[in-house]
Amino acid sequence: DNTTQVSVAQVDYSIQTLGWTTDFVLKPFKGFNLHYLITFQNPVYKDFAFDAFGQNYNYGDKNVVGVAKTLMEIDPSYSTGKFKFWASFRYFSKQYASITNALYFAPRWETFGGVNYTVNKNINIGATVINFLNQRGASGTINGAELITDESQYYGRLLTGTYIMPLTGQLSVSFNF
Repeated sequence: DNTTQVSVAQVDYSIQTLGWTTDFVLKPFKGFNLHYLITFQNPVYKDFAFDAFGQNYNYGDKNVVGVAKTLMEIDPSYSTGKFKFWASFRYFSKQYASITNALYFAPRWETFGGVNYTVNKNINIGATVINFLNQRGASGTINGAELITDESQYYGRLLTGTYIMPLTGQLSVSFNF
């Protein structure tokens, strides 16, 4: 006898956060531009409770999945003549991978950089390197881990998720009319 038990629950919940963002741009000398942004936040679920399969689930006051408490961007650039050299460093603190907050992704940096050349007012050429520090890491959610409370069952197992891009180079040409 192959029977499947199905339980449907309508769930309405809120997200609450308190945070602080500091954002500024420095131009210490001609051609150089430094953008810096840092955000501290604490997003949590509110009123997130439901019953299913005869069990009560309550995720109130758990951290929101996939959202870092600390975010930082450091974006230096230098322009000279028709060239612009730029980089972007983005930091994400620990991010939870399940609404139970049992699994999380380690903090990580994401890096980008490149050079752009303005041929004329209509044509730009660019070269970009993604993840030039060749960082490793994951983000998002872990499939099947939404309701777990014992994370040890996931240790040493192959998991699927979203991973940061590997070291990648891109060339571009843009036409503006």
